[in-house]
Amino acid sequence: MRYQIALAVEVLATCLLGVMAGFFFAFAVDVAPAMANLDASGYITTQQWINRVIRNATFGGIYFGSVLLPFAAAAAVFWCGRRKAGVVWLLIALTYFVAVFWVTRTVNVPINNELASWQPALPPGNWQEARDTWNQSNLARTVASLACFVASVVLVTVSRQPPPKA
Repeated sequence: MRYQIALAVEVLATCLLGVMAGFFFAFAVDVAPAMANLDASGYITTQQWINRVIRNATFGGIYFGSVLLPFAAAAAVFWCGRRKAGVVWLLIALTYFVAVFWVTRTVNVPINNELASWQPALPPGNWQEARDTWNQSNLARTVASLACFVASVVLVTVSRQPPPKA
């Protein structure tokens, strides 16, 4: 039974990592380049609306689940005696926590909070610098989240393979 529980946690963690990697990727390759063509007023208004809309229970559950479930997957596979897989899950969890959650918390969220107070008709002089910093940070968390997702897919796939026949 514990193996089924561990597998369920691993699969759910992998799915949430994939959803978030896709979210960051879509923003990095589609939304941010499109918004780079907006003037200050258009950029500020659009980003303010995105930041309002994204604060919902569904996104919150997926976002925070993608941070917490890799740690749960590590614990679950350690519980099953799969030490090497547990170590890899722990590395995935720590990488994601630092490179995605912590970067979001220390770079993107403060910019979002500052941007919320801006008046679209009277943009601050540094609005482009803030936009560029936000986009660079998003690109970094895109790469990190994609790497964590790919690592989790490989881990779940490879660690479930039967041992080679002698």
